[in-house]
Amino acid sequence: MMNRPIVIQGALQSELDYLLEALKPNDKITESGFTFYECEYNGYPIIISQTKEGEVCAAIATVLAIKKYNPAFIINQGTAGAFAMHLNIGDVIVGKRICYISQFATEPDKETEPLNPWKRAEYRTIDGDKMSYHCDEQFLSWLEGRKSLRQETVYFDIVGTGDVWTKSPDLIKKYNREYGITCEAMECTGVYFAANSMGVPAVTIRVISNNEVMGQAFDEKTSIHSQKLSLEIAREYIDEVKI
Repeated sequence: MMNRPIVIQGALQSELDYLLEALKPNDKITESGFTFYECEYNGYPIIISQTKEGEVCAAIATVLAIKKYNPAFIINQGTAGAFAMHLNIGDVIVGKRICYISQFATEPDKETEPLNPWKRAEYRTIDGDKMSYHCDEQFLSWLEGRKSLRQETVYFDIVGTGDVWTKSPDLIKKYNREYGITCEAMECTGVYFAANSMGVPAVTIRVISNNEVMGQAFDEKTSIHSQKLSLEIAREYIDEVKI
């Protein structure tokens, strides 16, 4: 029986370069404008997928990957900005749950007030009472036992995602306080929604690249860290399958 591939995603080319150098793709496929690199580790198929930036692109790339490759699971990896005060650059967040932060409604502004939609924003939850998507529980349990993760400062927590890059310290604190969000990315809602809908386990693994509230500036080297860690997790799974 043929092994179902592992799909590892990254939005930017810089979030793929280490993986491509390490795995040396056998082929490069373009499907509906999205790129998939077909690779192997120890004879086991790994697909490197460039999702492009944003939730819509990530959802499309995920659907295409599932339909084309029928993966065992998907790792969505990359960097994230910290929302929790205790997080530092290089810390790892595994998204046991994701919270969509782009869906909100604003109140009309009075003529005498400056335009500030965030000030009066009403947070709109998904499907009324649902504000998040979850990582598959069995897959999450397997991840918690990975040797590669035990070697990191890692938190299994809530990742906020949407088509926004939040730099306002007040808003960051609000999201952390009211919704428990520990960090922010820009693709995870699309990935989890598509994967959950199609019955494929998916997880986002994010390395903290900056902390606006604590004054820690963006560190581009963190994208290499997330790629290395994701590849180690994939290798651990493959080595278990091969036993």
